[in-house]
Amino acid sequence: MDLKQLLNATSVLLVDDTYAGLRDTTFSKYLLREMLDSPIDGVVSFICDGQIRGIAFKQDFWTLVTDIVRFDSEFDRYARALHQGVKSDNKRSFVIEAADFHAAVCALLCDLLVSGESCECYGGRRAQVIAYSPERQERLQLFLKTKIELSYDLNAGEMLEVCCGNGMATAALRELGYNVYAIDNDKCAVCEGLFYGALAKENTLVMDARYLVEYELAKYHEFRCVAGFMLGAIYEFNKPDWQKILSETAEVISEGLLLFTAQKKEEVDFIYKTMLDFGIEGEIIDNRDDTSIYDQWAYLGVKRASASSSPKE
Repeated sequence: MDLKQLLNATSVLLVDDTYAGLRDTTFSKYLLREMLDSPIDGVVSFICDGQIRGIAFKQDFWTLVTDIVRFDSEFDRYARALHQGVKSDNKRSFVIEAADFHAAVCALLCDLLVSGESCECYGGRRAQVIAYSPERQERLQLFLKTKIELSYDLNAGEMLEVCCGNGMATAALRELGYNVYAIDNDKCAVCEGLFYGALAKENTLVMDARYLVEYELAKYHEFRCVAGFMLGAIYEFNKPDWQKILSETAEVISEGLLLFTAQKKEEVDFIYKTMLDFGIEGEIIDNRDDTSIYDQWAYLGVKRASASSSPKE
C-alpha cells in the first residue's frame, strides 16, 4: 500500500520523520486534540484489528499520526474523536492488516530519506562504483551457497539483517532469493542504499539494533534468521554495545539461525562466547581469503525454542 497514492498526495507529513521518533505518541495525541477545533478538509482513518492505528488529516497538505510503531491504548480514542468531530464530507476509513500498514509507514519514511526531506546527504552521495564492491558480493554469495546452504535453508522464513549499511550484502542476499528485511542506524548509509536500489523501501528501516525488542517490528514479521555481515569493529570499549545488539537479535526470534561475519578472528570469538552466554550453541567458520578483507570469519548459531537471550549467571 502506497500512502501517498492512497491520499492522492505528492507528499505526506509525519509528526516525526524517524522510526524512533514515532515510538512516542505524546505529541501525536496532543495534535489530535488540538485539531478538533480546526478546519479540516479531509480525514482518513486506518483501522487494524478494530482499532484506529493511524489517522491522516488534510489542511493544505496531509499529515499522518500513528501508533503503529508501538501500540498506545489511548491513541484509538483520540483518533476516533477527531474522525467523528471533523465537519467535512471527505471522510474515509480503511480496514487493513497491521503488518501492511506498518510496512506502508516504513516505506513513507524511506521516501522521505531519498527525497532529501529527512537526510542531509542528499546531493552528496558517493558514486555507485565507490560505494559497492561486486567482488565482495560475489564472495559472500559463494560463502552462503557452499558453507551455509548445504546444511541450512535460509529461505525457510524471513531474514532480518542488522547493521545492513548501504545494502552491499543485502543486494547479494536478494539476488539469491532470500526474503530480507534490513535495518541500520546510519540513515545516510540507508539513504545511499535506497537511492541505488540495493535496499528496497518496503523492506528497510532506520533503526538502532540495540533496541529491537522495544518496538513491535517482530510482531509484524516472522523472522527465522537474523544475520549481520562484517560486524565491527569490535573493540574493548564498545563490547557492551555489541553485547546488547547480540542480545536483541537473539531475542527477536523464538527459534532459528543466527549468522554473523566479521573481519577478525577475535571479533567472531567474542560473538561466539556472547551467544554461548545466552544459551545458544554455535560454530565458528573459517572463510579467510588473501584477496579480500570482507567476511573472513563467520559465526553460525542455532537458537532453540528453550534458549534465553539473558546471560547465564
